[in-house]
Amino acid sequence: MDIRTEECFSISILKDFGLRLKELRLRSNMSQEMIAARSGLDRTYIGGVERGIRNISLKNIELLCHSLDVDISYFFHHERFPLHSVSLKNELERPFQDRFNYCVDTAENLIAWQVNGPINLVEMRQIAADLKNACLKIVSGKVNLRIDHRMMMIHGQPIVFQHDVKEKWEELLRWFLPRCEQVVVLCNSKFMQNQMRRLAGRSGIIKAQISLIVEREDWLSDMINSHKEC
Repeated sequence: MDIRTEECFSISILKDFGLRLKELRLRSNMSQEMIAARSGLDRTYIGGVERGIRNISLKNIELLCHSLDVDISYFFHHERFPLHSVSLKNELERPFQDRFNYCVDTAENLIAWQVNGPINLVEMRQIAADLKNACLKIVSGKVNLRIDHRMMMIHGQPIVFQHDVKEKWEELLRWFLPRCEQVVVLCNSKFMQNQMRRLAGRSGIIKAQISLIVEREDWLSDMINSHKEC
């Protein structure tokens, strides 16, 4: 391989890496400023990396993945997304009950819920209060959770929790941990599965969790619709 070929190969790698960084940042609804604040890296440096004109060290790759809340292995996964921003404003204007619903089946020690779109911090606090109250109806240590995230999408593309909501979601999982026997989480993509597993790992509930990617499975929707207890 001559020098020019090596240079072209290097440029191609940098551009591909930059595009991947940008698509995951946009898919997470994060600005370059937000990534910079979370990673401790300069915003102009991140912009240069995204444009493929700045080299990047392994340490900085680790920092960026941590800021995006994705595993390094997932960063290099073949699952790809369009390069466009995710706007949550219109989705958050949809009625809350269209974006979140749950049911309780005390006979089966079951709490099932669906997240069908983005949720804001105020709504997350209400969700946590409602689910904790629901949990108190079931024998502690015997609770089975069924969590459906498959409809967390905008324009057919998956979305994940915003940073502030994600922190509260993690707190909720930590609260559920000693009360749960099993947790099943349905995801719509490897991207979402990666975040759900990271949340489960930090909260400790991963000991009881089974994460799944399911294209279509209606049993949870049917159960919630027939048992809805809000």
